Amino acid sequence: MLIFAPSKRIPVYQQQVQMWQADRANVNERDLKLVEVLGTGESRVDGKFLSAASVERLRQQFGVPVEEFAVILIGKDGTEKQRSQTPVDVAVLFRTIDAMPMRQQEMRSRQ
Repeated sequence: MLIFAPSKRIPVYQQQVQMWQADRANVNERDLKLVEVLGTGESRVDGKFLSAASVERLRQQFGVPVEEFAVILIGKDGTEKQRSQTPVDVAVLFRTIDAMPMRQQEMRSRQ
């Protein structure tokens, strides 16, 4: 999941990160990675720093200006599955993910 935000200080960014952190068990079960792409401050992938060049590539690839907030869900196949300009409840993300063919296959193989 990509979170684009002007900075960590904006409330919508903080809200999205809090929802993510509050349900780590389900996040981990689905092998989700959090990519934080910030206009100011340090951008990260699961806590590891992203270079300025990587940040710029992601902004260009997904068409998100520095001043905008966006949440983008990327599937394991690398394609965009969901996009929002407002925080997304993780339960909604999990339903979207659980409906994907790759996730369906994972769930069947774990039974």
